Amino acid sequence: MSTKKFFDEEELRREVASIIARDIKSYNVPRFCVRLGIQEHVADGEDQEAHRSKRLYVSSRLQDLSSTRLLEVARQLHEQHTSSALEDILSAIRFADKPVTALVRRDLLKTLNGLNGLFGERDLFEVLETVFGPAFNYIHDITSPLGLSCKDYIDLHYLRNAGDMSIEAMLIECGVLSCSQSRFFHLIAEILHPASRRDHTQSELADTISATLARSGYRVAATGTDSGYAIYEVVEVRPQVSGAMKNLIFATTGPKPELVFRDAINNDVEITRNAEHVLVYDLPMPANGALEWKHLREWWAKARGVDEDLAKTQLFYRLQQSVRSANSAGEYAIFRTYYKIYAPLLGDRLPALLPQVYLHYDPYTKRQRGDEQFLARQRMDFLLMLEHGVRIVIEVDGRHHYGTTDENGRWFASAQKYAEMAHEDRRLRLAGYEVYRFGGAEFSDVELESSSIGTETEDMLKRFFDQLLKSKGLLLI
Repeated sequence: MSTKKFFDEEELRREVASIIARDIKSYNVPRFCVRLGIQEHVADGEDQEAHRSKRLYVSSRLQDLSSTRLLEVARQLHEQHTSSALEDILSAIRFADKPVTALVRRDLLKTLNGLNGLFGERDLFEVLETVFGPAFNYIHDITSPLGLSCKDYIDLHYLRNAGDMSIEAMLIECGVLSCSQSRFFHLIAEILHPASRRDHTQSELADTISATLARSGYRVAATGTDSGYAIYEVVEVRPQVSGAMKNLIFATTGPKPELVFRDAINNDVEITRNAEHVLVYDLPMPANGALEWKHLREWWAKARGVDEDLAKTQLFYRLQQSVRSANSAGEYAIFRTYYKIYAPLLGDRLPALLPQVYLHYDPYTKRQRGDEQFLARQRMDFLLMLEHGVRIVIEVDGRHHYGTTDENGRWFASAQKYAEMAHEDRRLRLAGYEVYRFGGAEFSDVELESSSIGTETEDMLKRFFDQLLKSKGLLLI
């Protein structure tokens, strides 16, 4: 199912323009548009133009934005300004390829009928209004002389006359079968919130809801705590890496680091040699498990005592230095193309593409180990760490991945080396990693010395990352 089918650009432009016209003073509109990335600068006379009509001013400038940039502007605006309509539009786009159907929603509602109260001791109407927004107050029946709102109707038939209406019927009255998927997931989170229920009743209901949502490819998962009680959210069912991330050592520019375990129980690692050639991200991972460019930038700024603008520049060139040290045309092309195309599109939401990452480490060389088996992969070319434990490995295979040299220095294919690589790929995939490989011959129009990347390679990488980021819900078209 194509996302484009559900993406009405004109509808999105109208809503963005309406929110800005509603919330921003006319004399601030041009500068607000610059901060949001709708226009580059404020020209003479634009203050007067915005004063004449804020809506028309914004609408005319939104016409020049690409579809992807328009979506990013809408997301940024949604984070700063409340709009139920915009929330519903973005939700429809986000979940277009993986909807929870009305049939699954009905099945889930039936599991709620036996609950003793939907939201525990919390006020029913307060929670429902946060979930369903303005739609909760629509007129239930315009032909009725009473003109009952949805809220009034529920009060009469669900609260005052217990037994007239089940939980399932009450939520259907609220519009749960047709509301946006974001609102539906919000409802589930509120039902499972520790203020609604706790301990075994919470976890048992979470298991029941997960079993129903699984038909649409979702489940509920504990993503945080409140006073020691679990906070649940709906997440997509995907292969994922279990356990918390520790020991993120990356961006090597020289000899491989020598590592020792100081605490095997807690998996604490110390670099005993060549530490100056690597970076170590030593902050806790964000709660959702995704390491984004903004997190790296903030970490660098704090560690180096610089502002974030300078940190962005310094960090990028330090990572690029690591990529160049690999002397691989493919790795250089992947790094430069990724940040060139997707940093402007995704901004702070850009997943950090980490080069030269040590997934695990073999402290001895093969010669020192003799016949003892060694680890086939000591580092990865690139790693992306996405939400909910999704880990993506990207490798560029030069001839050393599948070949070796004879005594005269001539290269030939090695079945043994290929088998070692295939074995390690299987191990990684079974551990929850996604592995994508590029052949070195795919980058024939890349020139390292001149830092030149040909259009054929750039187009090929753009197609790959477009599909990858779209499949993870990060790029919506």
